[in-house]
Amino acid sequence: MVRESIVLRWFLHDLPYIAMLLLALTGVVFRLTIIYWVVLLPVYAVISVTMGWRHATSREDRLELVYQITLTWAALLLSIYLLFNGGVTGVMTANATSLSMLTLLALGTFIAGVQAKEWRMCSVGGLLFLAVPGLGWLDQSPLLFSAATLLIIAAGGITWWVSQK
Repeated sequence: MVRESIVLRWFLHDLPYIAMLLLALTGVVFRLTIIYWVVLLPVYAVISVTMGWRHATSREDRLELVYQITLTWAALLLSIYLLFNGGVTGVMTANATSLSMLTLLALGTFIAGVQAKEWRMCSVGGLLFLAVPGLGWLDQSPLLFSAATLLIIAAGGITWWVSQK
């Protein structure tokens, strides 16, 4: 019972970061449209402000946090517009679009983590950066992706089996 409450507390405490990772990876795996990514940016901005709010002690610090994070995500939104306006869109494949969006999201997340003084958010940005070449590489070899998935499932099964004894 105590162990479950610790795991539940950890999960609830880190839920925003887990959500950030899952939302980004969902967009890449399903190769969602630019609209998904544009809608995702304000979600990330709100999470960034919310997580950094506790580190800002005064009203001025909080206003500066909101100002900096808003400018960061607005600049990324402008980057998306410049990258994916009518002239450039036809040149990029769906896979390249998803990976470039993930790169921009990773950059924004890392910078917002620095501004919010949240090391977990910086870690999410770092993981998203690492996911870009990893997903690009896995997309090239579906057999390797299948093998990796089976290994992860097997490791989870073995871990579960050992914990039951």
